[in-house]
Amino acid sequence: MSRSRAGRRPPDPGSLRRNRQFQLLCAGQGLSMLGSGASGIALPLLVLHLTHSSLRVGLVEAVWTGALALACLPAGPLVDRLDRRTVLLTCEAGRALTSAALAAAILTGHATPAVLLAAGVLLGFLTAPFNAAGLASVRQVVPEHKLSTALAVNQVRGQLAFLLGPVVGGLLFQVSPSAPFWLDAASYVISAACVLALGPALYTPAGEREGWWRSFTTGLRFLWRERLLRRLTLVASAQNFVLDGVYLAVVVSCARQGASGLSVGMLTAASAVGAMTGVVLAPRVGHRFTPDRVLLATEAMCALLVGAMALGDSELALALLLAGCALAVAVSGSVLTVARLLRTPERLQGRANSAIGLLFMATPPLGSALAGALVDRLPDAAVFLFFGALLGLLALALPRERAFAAGAREAETAGSGAEAVCEPRR
Repeated sequence: MSRSRAGRRPPDPGSLRRNRQFQLLCAGQGLSMLGSGASGIALPLLVLHLTHSSLRVGLVEAVWTGALALACLPAGPLVDRLDRRTVLLTCEAGRALTSAALAAAILTGHATPAVLLAAGVLLGFLTAPFNAAGLASVRQVVPEHKLSTALAVNQVRGQLAFLLGPVVGGLLFQVSPSAPFWLDAASYVISAACVLALGPALYTPAGEREGWWRSFTTGLRFLWRERLLRRLTLVASAQNFVLDGVYLAVVVSCARQGASGLSVGMLTAASAVGAMTGVVLAPRVGHRFTPDRVLLATEAMCALLVGAMALGDSELALALLLAGCALAVAVSGSVLTVARLLRTPERLQGRANSAIGLLFMATPPLGSALAGALVDRLPDAAVFLFFGALLGLLALALPRERAFAAGAREAETAGSGAEAVCEPRR
């Protein structure tokens, strides 16, 4: 039975480097991302090798991402009700077993499309609660005044993992198609060990419990009433739809042109370099410019860079454009991440994060499927121009300065009212 510790705040150790709980949590999440990055680049290469169909690549990617999206709503109530350390351990153990079983199936020649789809569903339903519990746990082990810095550090380590993951995964895929998935399984085992070492640092927030069915929609209702967060989330969700399609189009295009697994891994790792740079720049950019200007500039930058991919005739050119796009997304993403953590009550962190995660993950499967269909029927240049135009349209839907000013006034006057919004009605 988990213990609730109402009002508990972690002691300020003076430095995040001396915050043992944060370092363990960050290391575990980074290792999970490293394994996911390795298997993530190997998956489309494996499906393409087995089926020789970019449409099937898109469909498999869509199922894997779609399972993660569907698992977001039940993940929120689980994270807010159960001990978060237990949730993290259970998810990592399940992901390790699933990845190991998939690697064994590939090694023995039993990796049929049905096996790949089943593995994707299992991994999706285990990853959603892990992500929700991991993000909510950062707020528990880090003082509020260091939250922004902690998020930046966590994101840099995550992007470093995604930088190394595709490179290592592409290289291992050349050695054996099953090798990246063995690495993925091992990363989950080590991550679970880091969570075990956390001890009792994580806890279940105190608060009145509502029914399971109602709790599935609490995060969505909270997000709907937070107008600024709602608009930012919807635009970011649409952006994910486009960018997932762009990423898949780049990978399939290069693979069909004869690029090796290592080359494709290096190409996609460039996006992690750009994202890492964007995470480092985000705090400085946020201090110098208003959020609406940051979002507009980064969205316009993405639209231009994706459109320019139509002119890219080399892997190096595509790598640089992909890195620039990832940089812009990382900077704009920091606006939403800090806003959602600070504007969400502690006891609603899991459900709010899951609701946002649902909207974030619901659209990429459609983007993958659409990209797979377009790449089969249109020239690569036309595909990139199409996605670039969609990003340009999204820039018109971004909230302007008045929306951010209104959101700030709501936060000041509401106080703890945000929590009352989602109290069970009698």
